[in-house]
Amino acid sequence: MRLLRIVVNSFAFVVIAILAYIFWQSNPLFSIILFLSAIDQLEDVYYYSYGRRFFPKWFMPLDIIFEFTLFGIALMMFLFSIIYYAYFETWFFKALIPLSLIIMYSSIEDIIIWEKTPLQIQTKPLMGMVYVCKKEEVCKGERFIKRK
Repeated sequence: MRLLRIVVNSFAFVVIAILAYIFWQSNPLFSIILFLSAIDQLEDVYYYSYGRRFFPKWFMPLDIIFEFTLFGIALMMFLFSIIYYAYFETWFFKALIPLSLIIMYSSIEDIIIWEKTPLQIQTKPLMGMVYVCKKEEVCKGERFIKRK
């Protein structure tokens, strides 16, 4: 599930960064808000990757604004996809419908989990790796038998 969140927030980062670039000439203030929202999505990718936030707790009200910006963009993507569904023949535009719903869910979820405890990254050893215990743990255990 964590990998899906990383992919969704990465896609949202790219889409919002492109929109910020497009709106720069016509509406610079909105473009700055979009750019900050893109940075917030990059922070969400960092959070889901490493389990830490690089924004402090006092940043929460701005994060809510940026997450609602993402929600609005995903809602517009959904409406755009529904309206022009019959005109698009490629799978990319048809895939925007479920993707926009996932992005909306992710933005609401990011607001909800902000106050919760930090994400615990679960690391599993790679296949073929063995656990090596400390010398003290070995000495406390059973005696070793030398094999010939």
